[in-house]
Formats: sequence, C-alpha cells, structure tokens
Amino acid sequence: MIFKTIKFKKTAAIAAVFYFLYSVSAFGSATRISAENSLEIAKKKAINLLMQSQKKQALAVLTEYLSTASSKSMIKNAYAFRLKIAKTFLTKEAQEFYEMSLNLTIDNPKASRKSNEECLSKDPENFECLIQKARLLCRERKSPFKPDELEPFVKYFEPGDTNWIKVSCEKSTTEFRANNFFKKDAFKASENKLVFAILELERSVFVKNFSRAREVLSMLESENPDWPELVFFKNKINAESTENNSASAIDNLNQYKNKCKNLSKSVARKYKNDFDLCLRGI
Repeated sequence: MIFKTIKFKKTAAIAAVFYFLYSVSAFGSATRISAENSLEIAKKKAINLLMQSQKKQALAVLTEYLSTASSKSMIKNAYAFRLKIAKTFLTKEAQEFYEMSLNLTIDNPKASRKSNEECLSKDPENFECLIQKARLLCRERKSPFKPDELEPFVKYFEPGDTNWIKVSCEKSTTEFRANNFFKKDAFKASENKLVFAILELERSVFVKNFSRAREVLSMLESENPDWPELVFFKNKINAESTENNSASAIDNLNQYKNKCKNLSKSVARKYKNDFDLCLRGI
C-alpha cells in the first residue's frame, strides 16, 4: 500500500509538470493537418511513458517522429518538446542532488561531481545533470570534449544550431576564433543568447578585436550588471590594448577575485552556463 502511494505521488507530480506543456498543444479541431496530428500523438505517447518513469522510451518516441518529419515548424516544435522532457526530473531526490551539485560548482568541485553522479544514477537522461557533468569536466581540464562525451547533447540541437556546450569547452581552437556568435540586433538576456554573447566577447578578445569586444562588453554590462566577469574583461581589454597601467590592473584583478569570493548562490546559478565563471582570473 505504501509503495502504491509513493508511485501515485510520483506519477501525479510528473503529470502536473506536463499538464501545462501539453495543454497548450492538445488535440484540436479536425481541420489540423496530419503532420500536426502526428506530432500531438507522439507528444501524448511520450507523456504517458514519462508518467511511467520511462523517460528513455519517451525521448525515443520524439526522436522517431523527428526522423520522418518534414515540416520545419513541426520539427522545431518536436525538438523543443523533447528538450522539455529531458529537463524534467523523474524524482524529487534527483532534482535535489542536481541543485546541491550546482550550488557546489565553484566552491567544492569534488563534492559537486559526487552529487551530480547521484542525480544521473537516478535520472540518467536528465539534460540538466548532463550539462552539469559537462560543466564540471570543462572547468577541470580545459580541453575539447571527446566524441563520446558530446554524444548525449548532440540530439538536442537542431541542425545548423551552434552546440554551445561543445563550444564552451573548445575556446582554444581555430574554429572558435573564426566564429561570430551573435548579432547585435538579436541580443537579448535570455539564457542561450547570453552564452553566445559571452562566447563572442571571449572570441573578440582572443583575436584582439578590441572594438568588437568593447561593443559586446557594453551590451553585457547593460543587460547583466551583476555578471562578475565584467571586471575581468574590462581589465583584460584595457591591459591588452595598452590603455591601463600595471598597478590598476592588479587592483582590478583583486576586485574580480573578491567578487568571486563573495559570489552569491543566486548569481552563480544565474550565470551557470558560463562554464568559466570565476576561473578566468586564477
């Protein structure tokens, strides 16, 4: 009886998470084209599997749909829905381990890694925990990912989209320096676009395009004044463009280290997808 109660609560929790997701795309009128109906059928099947804690099978349903889909709008819709499933935690315990890992990322990487491993042991397909694994790996070794390490992420990026997880750990490559990661008129402080703005700032500094670097830095400062790396990049740009003296540079570096030392958990979480957060001045 206790087991049934626990199972019911778990199923109800997952169902509640997806009630809103699915309600906005539920079956509509008979006038819908077959492509839309096929996607809705796939979504419904995926949700039912997820409610039975069969996330891998739920993701496979949408992957199968994508293998035959031809409508661009339906493909985009299916990719987004599959990602939402991947980000949904199967259990409260898995989510708690993830939250713990995220909070320990900067201060205690070893404990952070252990907590994230616990999350993945309980929810192996969870996208947030997979990103956290990549984040910790990247912060530790500063080298490009191996192909098998990238495999869990590739399927969540639409063809032609930049895999920012991969790029974030490959900043020393020629390919990274040749890219342009965002356009000024597309800049917004949403999660992924913020990552691309940061990547573009780093790329501009690497190739010594300081006018471009200042442009991006100005936008980041306007939209994200609490990003602790602002101090670091201001100092780096000024120092490398010979507009700053060494004494001032040291003061700015100390200011950066103090910001990171006193960084709140909420700010650290806000910029979690900046894989080098508070590592640049070390």
